[in-house]
Amino acid sequence: MRLILTILLMIVSPLAYSQPCSCGPDYCQGDARYPALLANKKASLSASYPPDLVALLDRDGACVARVLQAPDGFSLMAVGSDGNKLTISWDEDNERIARQQIMDGTARAYYKFNTARRFSCCNEPNYDARPDWDATLGINTGIAIACTMSGSSVICQ
Repeated sequence: MRLILTILLMIVSPLAYSQPCSCGPDYCQGDARYPALLANKKASLSASYPPDLVALLDRDGACVARVLQAPDGFSLMAVGSDGNKLTISWDEDNERIARQQIMDGTARAYYKFNTARRFSCCNEPNYDARPDWDATLGINTGIAIACTMSGSSVICQ
């Protein structure tokens, strides 16, 4: 009896771990394809973008669909002193200009991100139901780098 139970558990246990989630395989967390896909995406972006931006990919949903759907670049959103927002493609010149705008007071912050909204893998809440959702800015701040004035310099974190 004990042997039969042990054999049954050995047969059933792997099935429990390998069953796809109800959202389809690309949206399931824990997919064996995810680490390699993420590493390839990061390696591809590393050729054109600095490490702090590429590291943002580690902050979002851990499923295959998120990696496949993530943009192949980064954005910068400048928030003017009047609250107006401008989102543009990230490049060194655009960041230099945004940094200068903070220094001279025409902007109060800028944000760097791969995508403004968190991706929802299976059984995760929508982007706007997450604690880091900022409806005024229209971004999930946890997947962005915020750059603001601190003392006499601009700090990005």
